[in-house]
Amino acid sequence: MEIPLFQEDESLRFERMVLYPYPDLTRIWTRIWLTAVPDQHPNVEVRVLNPDGTENNSVFFLSRTEQRIETTLHMRNPVPGATYRVVAELTLGLSQPPELIDRREFDLVLEFRDPEKGEAGFGFGVDWDELRQRAQR
Repeated sequence: MEIPLFQEDESLRFERMVLYPYPDLTRIWTRIWLTAVPDQHPNVEVRVLNPDGTENNSVFFLSRTEQRIETTLHMRNPVPGATYRVVAELTLGLSQPPELIDRREFDLVLEFRDPEKGEAGFGFGVDWDELRQRAQR
């Protein structure tokens, strides 16, 4: 009996992305989940844009082989309570420009939210209500 490690019909994409600003509001804990697709080694870029649209910070992962990525983003001149824009891109290849596979954008308000207490973070692919209910148990 063979147990498959991948779903045959699954396409490469962002599955989930979760961001939580640290209490000091100068760093953002970031975790990304990608779908598991054999022989695909995507690039992942995450950019945080200031309220005026200029780039505050970014991180680029080249040719990833892991399904889960975890990093800390460091804010330049953070403004507590301001709304920043997060842009995440999943690409394939080293060409210029690489092939865009998935792109997600969402807002992030720079305020501390405690994941240990079930407080909703920022991102997509997470049922924040379920997270809160589990934390209350």
